[in-house]
Order: sequence, then structure tokens, then C-alpha cells
Amino acid sequence: MADSPPSHRAQIARALACALGLLAGCDTLGRKDDGPQPDVDPPALPGKANAQRVSQFVFYSDTPIKPNAPLFAELAALRDQVYRDLRLAPSNTVIQVYLFDDQEKYERYMRYRYPDLPKRRAFFVGVPRTAGGPRDLLVYTFWGDHLRQDLRHELTHALLNGVIKEVPLWLDEGLAEYYELPPERDGVNASHLDALRKGEVTANLASLEQLEQVAQMGRPQYQEAWAWAHLMLRTTPEARAVLFEYLQQLRDPTTKPGPLLPRLRAVYPHPEEALKQHLAALDPPAARLRPVVDRNPSR
Repeated sequence: MADSPPSHRAQIARALACALGLLAGCDTLGRKDDGPQPDVDPPALPGKANAQRVSQFVFYSDTPIKPNAPLFAELAALRDQVYRDLRLAPSNTVIQVYLFDDQEKYERYMRYRYPDLPKRRAFFVGVPRTAGGPRDLLVYTFWGDHLRQDLRHELTHALLNGVIKEVPLWLDEGLAEYYELPPERDGVNASHLDALRKGEVTANLASLEQLEQVAQMGRPQYQEAWAWAHLMLRTTPEARAVLFEYLQQLRDPTTKPGPLLPRLRAVYPHPEEALKQHLAALDPPAARLRPVVDRNPSR
């Protein structure tokens, strides 16, 4: 179920809001779920009668969709890519994706259902079914020009949070920034790379790891988080091993792995300098993101 009954009043463990055009990365909000807010004409979720399952994802849309359309085939491949790249055991937990017909319908529902969340293009929300129990993994967005990028970003959050109960904020965002890009980009975000090369972002992983609220993060922090994720995934086997081991320890609820920086120093004695050299060697991708997804992929 997408909506918890009002009587549950369960603490929302994670609410991540994507705002790639308004704010780099995603927002995090914790609040008590008081159920739907008063509304003269409560808005409905889309497409309950026309659910389409693609891999781990169930898509709901009032606009008919074909599960074998290119976008959905790519998202199924994203699921496999994330688990394969990060050496994570796959989860079969269903991720529910609600695709509203337009921005107005989407925003009206979000104001009604999650009034404390900021206005953003897309959201991932993890809602506990019971206190401390498994969560419903929900993604909300609407058909629009940024659908491909937004879905890749938010579904990365959902995939990670489906197998790791608490992903550190910087790492959650860094990996989502990495995987929001289609495979042909090799994880390279040209705008992030340009800002980092120009010195607009000061790399400091120790400070980044101390951040717990998205309100503490601005665009530079999202850019830096992407850079550290790219360094670990796209350089040496030793750097990848640091990330893989860290993720496995995060999966174990009985352990607290602490910060990642000391582990990375075992591979790179001067991580910030290693990051600078890595970014200097990257070639920005010439290919542009496919900007528009057909509003009706059933055609």
C-alpha cells in the first residue's frame, strides 16, 4: 500500500526529494505520518487498475504504458547494473512507481499526501509498515522532459534502501548522482566535472561524511559526493574493494562501520589529491542525455 493508515503514525525513515533542475540531488525529511491531509476533493493515485511490472518495479500510470518500451527496458537494466556494480545481493522487494499524467496532478497529490515535503520534480519515500519493520518503497513523479533522469536517480535510492537500511546521506546521493546518467555516459556528469575542475568545489570527504541533513548540503556537496563515488567505482580494484566492503558492513544492522575516509586512505594516502588527479584525467562525454521521453510510450 502506498499510503499508511492514519492510525499507524509511524515515523518516516527516509524521504528523499529529487530536484535536479532546482537543487542538485535529493532532500531528506523525517516526520510523523499523520495520514492524508484535509482536501475538498482528495487527489487519486494514478493507474491502480493498469499496473505494469518491469523487473522489481511496478509502474502505475493513467497513460497506458508498454513494459517493453525502451525506457522501461533501460530501468530493468539499471536494477541489474546497480546490484552487479556494487556487489550487492539482489532484493526482490517491490518498488512502486507512480507516474502522474502531468506536473499539476503530481504536485496536488504531493501537497495532499506529504505537505511537509518541498516542491520537487520527483521523490523517493520509504515508509515503514511497522515500527522497525520492512518499508514500502515508493517513487512519485510525472511524465515530462526529465523523466528518464529523474527515474534513474530515484530508483537508485530505492534499490539501495531496499537492501541497506541506513545508507549514509553523502553516499546515497553520490551513487544516485552516478547512476542517474545513462550507461553511455560512464557515470560522468559533465557539469559536476566542470565545477570540480574549476575549483568551485573543495573536496573534503571528512566534512562530507559528517552531514546528516540535506539542509546542510548545497550543490557543491552533491557534486563532491558524485566525485567520490566515481573515484571508487572507476579507478582501481583496491578502491572498489573499499566501497564494496563498506556497503556490506552497512547491510549488517549489528555493525556500525563508521566513516569511510580512513579506509580510503589505505588505498590513497592523500585521497583529495587522488580525487583531483582522477578528475583531471576524465574526458567529459560528448553525448548528451536523451532529453525527452515519449509521453506515451505505448505508441
